[in-house]
Amino acid sequence: MLRRIRLLLCLLTLLPLATATAETLKIAGSAWPPYVDATRADKGVAMDLVRHVFTRAGYDTEAYIASWPRTLEGASIGVVDVIAAAWKTPEREKTLHFTDPYFTNVIRFVKRKDAPIRFRHYADLKGLMIGVVNGYAYGREFDTAEGFVRVPVNHVAQSLMLLERRRIDLAIGDEWVIRNELTQYLPSAIRRFEFLARPVARRPLHVAISRENPRHAKIVADFNRALEAMRADGSYDRLIEGYRKELVTLTEAPL
Repeated sequence: MLRRIRLLLCLLTLLPLATATAETLKIAGSAWPPYVDATRADKGVAMDLVRHVFTRAGYDTEAYIASWPRTLEGASIGVVDVIAAAWKTPEREKTLHFTDPYFTNVIRFVKRKDAPIRFRHYADLKGLMIGVVNGYAYGREFDTAEGFVRVPVNHVAQSLMLLERRRIDLAIGDEWVIRNELTQYLPSAIRRFEFLARPVARRPLHVAISRENPRHAKIVADFNRALEAMRADGSYDRLIEGYRKELVTLTEAPL
C-alpha cells in the first residue's frame, strides 16, 4: 500500500511538468472573413474553433495570419504545423495530412430580388454576367460550365457592389462569406438581395497538418477525437451558433 501511495505522489508531481511542456502548434491561415479574420481578437470562426479543438486535445497553439501562398508553402516545408482552414485536394495531400472535416462551405449564387433568375441547370445562366474572385475554385461543375460571362474581381465585396449597381447579374461565393461581406460593407442592400436556392457546390473544410511534422498522424488523430467529443457535448454547436448569429440572413428565391 505504501509503495502505491509513493507511486501516486510521483505521478502527481509530474503532471505540472507535462502540462508545461505540451507541444505548441503553429497554426496559420490566410485572410478569409469570417473564417480567418485578423481584425478580430478571436481571429475568426475557423481559427477560434480549431484552437478550441486543439486545446481540448492537449496542445498549445500560436496563431499566424499570412497570404495563402505563404501559408501553403510554410506548411509544405514544415515552418508551419497547421493550416486552420483548407480544402482537400490530391495535390495538397502530398505534403499535408488532413483531419476529418469540421465544417462545410456552401458555395451559392446571390442575385437582386427584382431579377427573374432561376438556377436549376447551368443552361439557365446563359448570357448572364457573374462576378468571380480571381484564383478561387468554385467546384468542377461551375468551373467547366459554359454559356455565361465570368467577371473577375479581387474580393467578394466587389462582386456584391457590382451586383448592387446592376453591372453584373449574379455574384458567387461561400454563403457565410457573402453574409459577412453584406454585414460589413453593404448593410443597406441586404433586403434587395437573395440567394438562389440551389447551391453551386458543397466543400468540406479541414485542418491540414504538415507532413514535415513527424507527429502529423498523431496530431490528426488527436484533433479528430477532440472534435468528436465537442460535437457530442454540444460545445461545437454553441461556438458555431455564436458566430452564425452575427451574420445577416438572406431569403432564398424559389427553384
